[in-house]
Amino acid sequence: MRPTSTTRNVRLGAIADKGKLGSVLIRLMMVMNDMSLAMDGLARWSGNNEMNRQHREVGARIYFARLQLSHLYEGLKIVKEINDDAELKNVADASGAFTRKCFAKLLAFRGSPEYEKIMGRIRNNLTFHYDPKTIFSALETLAGKNPDVRGSLTLGDEPANWFCEPGDLVGDRAAVREIFKVPDTADVREQVDKIVVRLHEIVQLFGGFAGGLIWENTRGLS
Repeated sequence: MRPTSTTRNVRLGAIADKGKLGSVLIRLMMVMNDMSLAMDGLARWSGNNEMNRQHREVGARIYFARLQLSHLYEGLKIVKEINDDAELKNVADASGAFTRKCFAKLLAFRGSPEYEKIMGRIRNNLTFHYDPKTIFSALETLAGKNPDVRGSLTLGDEPANWFCEPGDLVGDRAAVREIFKVPDTADVREQVDKIVVRLHEIVQLFGGFAGGLIWENTRGLS
């Protein structure tokens, strides 16, 4: 079955006239745009069968998972902003049942330890910054276990061929082992699959809330 889509045109001036709600709607749109590209990248790299790209598959999947988590982390700040503002919360409370349900679940997730301890660290230490302490800790752990482990360095004429394997080895260690607390005995590929499944659940909730709020509050803005 081919995917379906629904489109409407909206006037930017009409969104601006909504004041702070207009700002929220635009920022939610930006998060959804960024997350959709990260989701598409993750899907395109999953099970990649091109022989000249297979060596990048695991690292690419972890990267796009990190990227989605980071955008979600920022998106959930907007969810809190809505909840903390009486006027904006009234708008959310007046939304459809599914939008309200997703909103409540996102608020509960944002209040969980997983939000800061995993999402926050991924966003702040690995995706948008390269935290020296986190990276060095992963490097020391890897080198301590096997000081003779080697990684390739490749400079090529295609983006996917510019590959510094030691960076992936340490970065994957930092994300999967240090932050997600995956045991050394566990299979990285299997654990990444579990992370992706959990991530997809939160992405769906955010999409349900943001998409609903945007759609319901842009009616008649053409």
